[in-house]
Amino acid sequence: MSLRQINRQKTRTAILSAARTLAAASNWQDLTTRQIAKAAQVSYQTLYNYFPSKAEIVRALIVDTYVGPEDAMLAIIKSYQGDVLDSINEINASRFAQIQATDPQWLYMLGSYFAPNRDGSASGARVMELVDQSGDGYYYQLLRLAQGTGQLRGDVDIQLMSHTLYCIANSAGERLIFAEANFDALQEVLAQQSAQVVTPYLDEPA
Repeated sequence: MSLRQINRQKTRTAILSAARTLAAASNWQDLTTRQIAKAAQVSYQTLYNYFPSKAEIVRALIVDTYVGPEDAMLAIIKSYQGDVLDSINEINASRFAQIQATDPQWLYMLGSYFAPNRDGSASGARVMELVDQSGDGYYYQLLRLAQGTGQLRGDVDIQLMSHTLYCIANSAGERLIFAEANFDALQEVLAQQSAQVVTPYLDEPA
């Protein structure tokens, strides 16, 4: 990663961290992007370059909670040692840890910015729609690496496989935060489901 990319990531993180802190301490509807820029110690124009609207900041906060911070996901992919299932489980564990550490009411409040119900809360389905817009890039990068190193068969549609892994992980994450499901049990079930998706397409060692 270049110095420019590192600096951009730091700025993005600072903006989202400031927004998260402000959102937890006050009514999101009353916050302004100028207040967020000030708290992040960046100019308003800089914030606008990253997030042209408050809605984009909200979406990024929700996605970061469900998908996980980019640097953590990329670190897992970068440390890939030839066992794609282990790496998939690491990604999922990291995502679950991020979700588990989040107050559900905070997500409801952010989600209500897009689709308020009568009681002011947001439906789990609507929040997950926002997450689905983020794509399945981390799983795709990992599967592409596994395919390139020969662990995964070359004829596998990794686009479809990555989307499948992403969907089952999102479903588990939704159960974790909205239904207060058991963290360890969900991890075990998700590991089994991931293995069912991937194992039939692993290349046998020579």
